[in-house]
Amino acid sequence: MTETIPQLDSESLVARIIDELQANPDAQTLLLRALLTQEFLGMPIRLERVEADVAELKERMGRVEADIAELKSDVAELKSDVASLKGDMLEMKLDRKVRPRIIQHLSLRQSVVVQSPVQEPKPEFFDQVDKAVAAGVINSSQEARLYDTDFILQARRRADGVPVWAAVEASNTIGQHDLKRVGQSAAALQAIFEQDVLAIAIGYHIHPQDRQSAEAEGIHIILNV
Repeated sequence: MTETIPQLDSESLVARIIDELQANPDAQTLLLRALLTQEFLGMPIRLERVEADVAELKERMGRVEADIAELKSDVAELKSDVASLKGDMLEMKLDRKVRPRIIQHLSLRQSVVVQSPVQEPKPEFFDQVDKAVAAGVINSSQEARLYDTDFILQARRRADGVPVWAAVEASNTIGQHDLKRVGQSAAALQAIFEQDVLAIAIGYHIHPQDRQSAEAEGIHIILNV
């Protein structure tokens, strides 16, 4: 009589198969080949290729990002050069165009240019500056600030004829740095000559917040020169 092998339920059958596979690792490959298609069996190789492609893509993206960063740096440098060029051009316009604007805007007369980008400084002016440094009226930093001031004007107020000085800084976009510089120049002039001094910043643009700062500090703003 043929011996009847008891039929296992599904869970018991799967558990037995797992036990057999764990006991015989070589059988795992045979089972996979029997259960999976060639497409699934080739997945590890394709995954390796995908990973290699992703790695190459990341490397290329890294180079692109580096190129973009370099381009941004070049553009920023170009913008800086253009702004500097505009500032230089603005300084060159000071005596020719801006001087009449200052005289008209602030109601001045009998104006004399003491220092500008297109004229030699008046030697008698800097003789007085030297004497003020020697006497301790101003320090060497204030002296240097006066030498670096874009434009210095001596005039009289039209209304009462009182002598005044004007310290002018020119910039494409007027900012806090320009306001600070012209304020320092005006303070040095006032210390030397003990006369009224006008601090003036001229340019094409100024942010509202910087304009408020200028008004609070008594600095005159002239735009669209």
